[in-house]
Amino acid sequence: MTHLEMIQIKEAAALRAPVDLLIKNVRVVNTLTQEIHEANLGIKHGLIVSFDAKEGDVVVDGKGQYVAPLLIDCHMHIESTLLTPKKLSDFLSVRGVGTVAADPHEIANVAGTKGIQYILDCVEDLPLNIRVMLPSCVPSTQLENAGALLNSGDLKPFYDHPHVGGLAEVMDYFAVLNDDDMIQKIKDCLDHGKVVDGHGSILDEKGFDVFASLGIRNDHETVDQKGLHDRLRRGIYTFVREGTVTENLKELLPAITKDNYRRVCFCTDDKHPDHLMRDGGIDGVLRMAIREGMDPVMALTICTLNGYESYDIKDEGAVAPGFKANFFLFNDLNDIQANAVYKNGILIALDGKQLSESKPETPVPDSILNSINMAPFTKEDLQLHMEGHTHLNLLEVKAGNVITGLAVEAVDIMDDCFVASKPKDHAKLAVIERHHATGNIGLCGVKGFGMLTGAIATTVAHDSHNILVIGMNDDDMMLAVETLKDMKGGYVIVNQGEVIASVTLPIGGLITDEPLEAIVDNLNTLHTKVHAIMNHEDFNPLLMLSFVALLVIPDIKLSDLGLVDVYKGEFIKQQVTL
Repeated sequence: MTHLEMIQIKEAAALRAPVDLLIKNVRVVNTLTQEIHEANLGIKHGLIVSFDAKEGDVVVDGKGQYVAPLLIDCHMHIESTLLTPKKLSDFLSVRGVGTVAADPHEIANVAGTKGIQYILDCVEDLPLNIRVMLPSCVPSTQLENAGALLNSGDLKPFYDHPHVGGLAEVMDYFAVLNDDDMIQKIKDCLDHGKVVDGHGSILDEKGFDVFASLGIRNDHETVDQKGLHDRLRRGIYTFVREGTVTENLKELLPAITKDNYRRVCFCTDDKHPDHLMRDGGIDGVLRMAIREGMDPVMALTICTLNGYESYDIKDEGAVAPGFKANFFLFNDLNDIQANAVYKNGILIALDGKQLSESKPETPVPDSILNSINMAPFTKEDLQLHMEGHTHLNLLEVKAGNVITGLAVEAVDIMDDCFVASKPKDHAKLAVIERHHATGNIGLCGVKGFGMLTGAIATTVAHDSHNILVIGMNDDDMMLAVETLKDMKGGYVIVNQGEVIASVTLPIGGLITDEPLEAIVDNLNTLHTKVHAIMNHEDFNPLLMLSFVALLVIPDIKLSDLGLVDVYKGEFIKQQVTL
């Protein structure tokens, strides 16, 4: 801000000069005082300067509408939406969402620093402020192979970028305890005055002490009320997550009170395109909290002021003099839907439509468009040898939770190899390394998917995004993987030697530049076809499949190196005899 602009702001605030924009007759949802009051908002040089402006170069009658700050989603992965940053911005900005803290952890696991740079190039000059957090754990653990290995030296140069907000979810607790380079990553972030995000899914109270003491000041892995209190007591901003696979809001809502809510924020984490289009983003979480009984002013404070403060953003999160003129107008406190959206005092959206074209799509580097580099393999490589044993340690999935368990059961065997069984709900799961052609293939039996026949393969496999394939026979599994390779990534469903559905995600095997509506149509077809080979109705099997290789979420996961006990951080021998 120049000296002249400061003088002009002073004159407008003192009502000695007209404001640039006067929005009269509005009701301010004041997140600073937890009240609603009438105002005639005055905006000068993109800043709110008055509650009682008298004259403006442009005058808008608010007609008694409410006005609230633009919302912030405190933690999310753009890749989970399958959208480019531009298309996500187009969708969210018209809904009153001003900022998202995005962790490009997924594309970084595929493409390393090139993936991070691609996202940073994409977020320039968008109406949505995408605050990029640098991935802290690539790979997520040392028990798998990803497309890159990012150390502190790889990340440090990015901190000077204006769109970088800090270090993303520190999820490898064992690295925090034992790896000096992880400590260096945290130190580099704090030295640059940025924020370190946490990921405390396996932490006990001692672990929270370690994280808080190191300056890790937020966490989105809270699944129960005790966990919420454990974090809040240590001053950790607690991001209550309501996404597509993990839904924690209803469980945690009763524990959020007037005494503790100022360090509570909301986030979506992973939001799939169909749910995004149906419910919205963080705006949908806001509406859900109010429907579940939370006071609207408190809910708006959690979705605005709390979130901005958690990221040390001091001039957003409130509609008051001295704050940026980033706000939206709406009619109903019990069903908050943005009518008009302002950014820096400029009307950017009206009735759900952008008022100007956003920038074109950012070109994608060839290395990110051609990201599948897998070694040749045969059906023999998919054989899980029993070594004379009768039982297996099976990875077990359950509806509504990405926490997967261990089931020890007798399995069907042919030629001393595990075979799938429809009556026992046993299928074969494989993780195939696809970044460096190592030939690594992790195999296990899996229970709980309700597979009847066929196979499903995908490159969306958090966090390392190797190829995941689940099936009831090896031929269909082979065809699914080969088809996926030819598509350059996405989802493939095969049944009896025929590809019956697919969705192509050519950008790193994770993202497409198609419009949201087209993506949802393709996914709907995929979901319809998947029920021909599965009998599950109580969870999305495609999403569940994407999380069975996520080695930072308990209890049991599969990597390209084998079956992993997440709590112990070690591999499990699968074959047993009881």
